[in-house]
Formats: sequence, C-alpha cells, structure tokens
Amino acid sequence: MRTAMGPARGPWRLRIDPALLRPLVGDWQTFKQGPHSALFRLADTPSILAKLARPRSQPRDSFRKYVNAQARREYASAYRLQAAGLAAPRVYGWGVSLSPFAGYESVLFMAEIPDYRSSLVFVRECSDHAARCLFFEHLAANMARLHGHGLIHKDGHFDNIGWIGQQSLVWIDNDIRRAARPAALRAGFRHMQRMLRSTARDAVRPREWLYFNDCLRRELARWPKARILIDEV
Repeated sequence: MRTAMGPARGPWRLRIDPALLRPLVGDWQTFKQGPHSALFRLADTPSILAKLARPRSQPRDSFRKYVNAQARREYASAYRLQAAGLAAPRVYGWGVSLSPFAGYESVLFMAEIPDYRSSLVFVRECSDHAARCLFFEHLAANMARLHGHGLIHKDGHFDNIGWIGQQSLVWIDNDIRRAARPAALRAGFRHMQRMLRSTARDAVRPREWLYFNDCLRRELARWPKARILIDEV
C-alpha cells in the first residue's frame, strides 16, 4: 500500500517488481500527456515510464476499477503478445488507486521504447514506396500472427502500433483478449480492420490497401486458426 503515486495522491495498491519500490519515491517528470492518460519518467530510474490512466466515467464500478483496470489489462496483454511472438513494451508491474474519485485510477510501469515512432506518423510522412511496402508486409504478418494465436485487439489501430527503425513493429496501449469462439475471432478481426482504416483516413492510398490485403491473405493462410478470416479481407 502506498499513499501517493507521483502526482496522484491517495492510497494505491501495487503489483510490482520489488526493485522498483524505492525509485517510486523520487521525482516524476512529465514525458507525454494524452486525453485519457499521462506518461511520467521516474527520475531515479529514467529508462522506466509510469503510465497513469484517467477514469473514463465517474464513479467506476468495483469490477472495472479494481479487477479489470486499464493498467492490469495492458500488463496482461503485453505478456500475451510476447507469448505469441509479437513485440510489446517490457512491463514491470501495475497498480490501482483505492480512492473512488481519484483523478488517476491505475498505473502501469514499463520500459521506454528507444526511437519509438508511431506507424500513423510513418504513413502520414513517409514518401518512400519501398519503405511503405515493407511496413505493410510487417503489419500483415503481425496481424495474421495475432489472430493465428486466437487473439483479438480491442484497440488495434495505427497510432497504437510503433514502427521502430523502419524494420520492426511494437504494439502499445494493448487490450488483448482471447477469442472464445471462431465467431468472436471474426468479429475482432473485422473490428481491427475498421480501426486501421478509420485512423489512417487518406494517409494510406487505395493501391496500398490492395497490397496490404494481398499480403494479409497470404499471411493468414499460414495460420490454421486464422484461415477462416481470409474471406473477411
């Protein structure tokens, strides 16, 4: 039990690597602010970031606040992705605020990703045709692997997929679930397709969608569980 978590006051319950407990009392430096969360760098451990998530509604029911908190979902999702052979940030632990009206309701501790670049920024700014094709090939392979392991991503869009050094993908802000039935896998796959298109807008050209879909069909065919999705592309 802790009585403060950086800028977030009040009692907190943590599930964390014990080696991190001492650095938590040092200064927290703002790293990035978002609409629903804020990232802080731990001054005594600069390679580790703390992600504080704001509640989406007030008050939160006990299940979503304590059992299914955002930080806990992201923590578990990172391990699910890594077990499937997909890259995600290294995570060290998570915690929840015990205050019913806290400004921040959960915290995730994770390693900083060097040279991180959002794939949304990449598709908006990169004009190199070969580099763009390579990115879509990697995205197709990753997406097929994800669904080939029977997993679905509730928030899988371009801004939650990093493109590192224009050679590898890393998945962030993850909310990974295991599909209980083939119908659920189909629904999750269609949802991710819609999210990719809605975030890309006109940054991805029609012929690039065609190329990506061709790559995706080939990659899906490699995974027995994912072959039912080929007709969805």
